[in-house]
Amino acid sequence: MNAFLTRLRRASGKLRTLLVAGLSSVALVLSVIPAVPRTIAAIVLLVAVAAVVSRLGKRMLRPGLGALGAFGAARVILAATAAALAARVGEPWPGPVAGAVVALAVTVEPALARAWRQTTRFVTGLPGTPAVPLGARLVPWHVHVTLGVVVILAASPWLPPASGVVALVAAVTMLATTGLSTLVTPRLRAARTRGILDAYAAYDPEVMVYFTGPRGTQYQLKAWSSVLDQIDARIVVVVREQALARAAAATTDLPVVAAPSLADLDALQRPGLRVALYVNNGAKNAHNVRYRDVTHVQLLHGDSDKPASFNPVTAMFDKIFVAGQAGIDRYAAHGVHIPAEKFEIVGRPQVVGIDRPEILGEVRDALYAPTWTGFQADANYGSLPVGTTIVRALLDAGLTVTFRPHPYSRGLAESSRQISEIEAMLAADAAATGRAHVFGQDASSTMTLTDCFNACQLLVTDVSSVPADFLFSEKPFVIVKMQTGPVDAFLTEFPLARAAYLAQADVPGSLAAAVADATGTDTLAATRRELRTYYLGDLPYDGYEMAFLDGVGQLVADGRAAAEAGHHGAAHPALPAEAATGREEAPTPEESLD
Repeated sequence: MNAFLTRLRRASGKLRTLLVAGLSSVALVLSVIPAVPRTIAAIVLLVAVAAVVSRLGKRMLRPGLGALGAFGAARVILAATAAALAARVGEPWPGPVAGAVVALAVTVEPALARAWRQTTRFVTGLPGTPAVPLGARLVPWHVHVTLGVVVILAASPWLPPASGVVALVAAVTMLATTGLSTLVTPRLRAARTRGILDAYAAYDPEVMVYFTGPRGTQYQLKAWSSVLDQIDARIVVVVREQALARAAAATTDLPVVAAPSLADLDALQRPGLRVALYVNNGAKNAHNVRYRDVTHVQLLHGDSDKPASFNPVTAMFDKIFVAGQAGIDRYAAHGVHIPAEKFEIVGRPQVVGIDRPEILGEVRDALYAPTWTGFQADANYGSLPVGTTIVRALLDAGLTVTFRPHPYSRGLAESSRQISEIEAMLAADAAATGRAHVFGQDASSTMTLTDCFNACQLLVTDVSSVPADFLFSEKPFVIVKMQTGPVDAFLTEFPLARAAYLAQADVPGSLAAAVADATGTDTLAATRRELRTYYLGDLPYDGYEMAFLDGVGQLVADGRAAAEAGHHGAAHPALPAEAATGREEAPTPEESLD
């Protein structure tokens, strides 16, 4: 199903692109047929422009270069169409010339984007960083001006006679300005790069948080943001993708530096750098693990029994911080052999703030927090396909429900539809009963996951890192088993489920029975206490986060000591990526997500 939906989305995007090109071509043909009224051709042209703007969407609003060169062929046709239409009204030369200038401007946009891209390298929060040059901030308006000129030429019969001249002046001015400014980009790019590196050197970071991944994965960094702020060292977040760097900057107050190329990354390796932290198994992690004078530590962004938490590629790191003994055992249980000395139990500092009531009272409020489908069918543990059944069981039990789906789910068509059905069900029940269900932005943005945990007495979820974190509260939870097969095999593969009331999606009445057991005598309280230690470490409740902070602090101190002894900061060459990973290829992007 996931593969089908992916193909459908791709096909839909191609069809919309063909529609834009088709409308542009039809407008051009109509514009050169004398028998066709100019008004009809102009309307088709304006519809085509609207289609281009619709397809560009947010790219036209963001302060970046993403729109440059997009739909180039269609926009050249639109410019030619506008020129042809302008030639049919009044003075013939200003309009056609303006259209020709616009067509030329569109064809040079890809080169324009390449010239300015390094100049607009994203950096924020780093003291002394030079600003992006004014020319780079104006370049994205190139697309707006070209489309605007096309609209003016198309609408010239209904505009003042001088509109063609105005369009020509705008087009020529835009082309000349961007052309001249592009000539100075090498100098501006070099100057800004020097300024960034000077600011970086002055900041002299000791800890690098290395981050890479596809769009939308900034939640992985966000999972650690509040904890990273507490580390007693100078920290910088280095992100390999420009778009992800912008998104990541919204999740942290730490300095964020984009390093799109290997040369950019090389330049950020400073003698004072001691530790590099990683929050996923992204494909480009191998690029940074090559540097031998840094201690590389894998944190992962969540701790669960899913394959992402026992990925063989984790072996390439110097240290692997895990929440508890379960984080070590699951590698061996799945045939992944990593030396024991690489592991360090540091707890799961994100759980600090989760309330642990001394006495578990009546269950009145439930949290339903399903994971997403994953990239591949064998990694799909999400319970959204039976989400309405789950929520109906909770409502029938008289519970007030908070619904918080995985942040990736809303971007998937089928999951988004399922989410809408659940939210409609909760809205209808709230109207009928007065129960204050929480969903939508209130549950996913206004409230943190910790807030959701503290507001409920029962969790319903599936295989993910959510139940492991919730285990800190020692409150009861239900895990929904979506896979067919024996329960014993499921418990062996996902041992955390031994602390859960297990609901089987393919067994009628199982969900209602699991909810009844969890809200009744609660026979699993002792098991939860036992597995809490196993999964989250045998650490004191007060000051729980210090195990992690002390662990990072010790690595920084060890690095300082080694540098003072002359063993750190020497010019050791970086390994090739395949040598660092022990494999010929870096892991796929899918391996970076939980």
